[in-house]
Amino acid sequence: MFKYLFFLFIPISVFAQENIPKKSNTIEVIGVTFKQVANTLLDFGYSFDKIDSNYQTIKTDFKEGTGKNNWMKLRIIVRVKDTVASFTGEYYNTIFMGSTLGGVRQSTIDNSVEKIEYRSVNPKNCFLEMNKVAVSFKKKTTYLIN
Repeated sequence: MFKYLFFLFIPISVFAQENIPKKSNTIEVIGVTFKQVANTLLDFGYSFDKIDSNYQTIKTDFKEGTGKNNWMKLRIIVRVKDTVASFTGEYYNTIFMGSTLGGVRQSTIDNSVEKIEYRSVNPKNCFLEMNKVAVSFKKKTTYLIN
C-alpha cells in the first residue's frame, strides 16, 4: 500500500517549480557566463540592440512573442555580474499601435512600452516567455520584485 502512495507523490515533486511571487519583474540565474547568456538569447531568436562587454549587459531588439504572445513584441535586458544573470524586460501590444488607449495615442513604441511583470494576462505571459529563456540554463533561478 505504501509503495503505491509513494508513486502518487512523484509527479508533484518532479513537476514542481519554485512559486513565482506576484509582481516579480526580475529573474536571476546563478552560475552563468556573459557568453552563455548571449548565445542562449541568439538561440531563442533574439537579436541585439545594444551589447556592452565591459559592463556585461545586453539589450535585445523587440521580438514577436510566441503562443499567447503572438501579438506582443518583447525585449529582454540582461546584466551578468559575478556569474549571476539578471533578466528584466519590456513589451508592447501591437494591436493597440495607432489607437488611443486611456487618452494616450499609442502611435509610437516609446509611449506603448510596459515593463514585463508577473501580475496579469499580458505582462504575465511575457514574463513566462522570458522565464523560458532563464530556466533553459538549468541553473538555480530566483524571482525578485525590484
